[in-house]
Amino acid sequence: MMFRAIYASSKDFYYIISSMSKITDNLPINLTEEGISSKYLTEDKVMMGVVDISKNSLEEYQIEKPMSIELNLNDLKKILSKMKGRSSIEIYEIEDGIRITVRDEKTGTRSNLSLKVEKKEVQSLKEPSVNHSVTAKIDGEIFKAIISEASKIGDEIEIVAENDSIVLKVQETGKGYIATLREGKPLSELMIESLTNVRYGTPVLEKVVNALSFSSEIEFSLGSGVPMKIIAPLEKGASLKFWVAPRL
Repeated sequence: MMFRAIYASSKDFYYIISSMSKITDNLPINLTEEGISSKYLTEDKVMMGVVDISKNSLEEYQIEKPMSIELNLNDLKKILSKMKGRSSIEIYEIEDGIRITVRDEKTGTRSNLSLKVEKKEVQSLKEPSVNHSVTAKIDGEIFKAIISEASKIGDEIEIVAENDSIVLKVQETGKGYIATLREGKPLSELMIESLTNVRYGTPVLEKVVNALSFSSEIEFSLGSGVPMKIIAPLEKGASLKFWVAPRL
């Protein structure tokens, strides 16, 4: 067997698959000595989704040769959405693809899905290398509600960070929306190094925060004229991350 991995939380794996399916139907997955990872850049280059499940985040991990496979996310959502309660997920290589086994830890019930996949060279896509001047943490549902309200007003949101607050503004003819975020109201953490002013498309930002709204702690980082980074932590150090390009 060239590849085998066990991840303790099928729920988190479902969040990964469901979130990434917001931007693509087919996701390239890298299987390397470091663990399982994926990066997907949308065709318009406005958004990138990044999955990181390091070797240390897995219950078991075996691999003989690094490779990349492409998964159909709709197939995976079907089996994972049926699982209730605490369950683990095992992925291993078979002759013409991979097999995914989801095991309910309480009842021992197993669900299996075999997928034909093509094995390719490891993907080499890189994440943006930028410096951020603002980092904050917020509950996923709260962030979703804020961006949802903003998107009802217009398709561009301005974010200004200065002193002890982040202000989100949307202005259209005769209409406007402003949200002021401070530490404790509703941010759990806030760090501002310098005055920051940046604009993003609200439809893109809404898609990302909807995808990550399951998380009780989202960390987002931004800077003037650079992509925003939005991270949802997962079990044992794994993470799901999105980059959103600014409007210039």
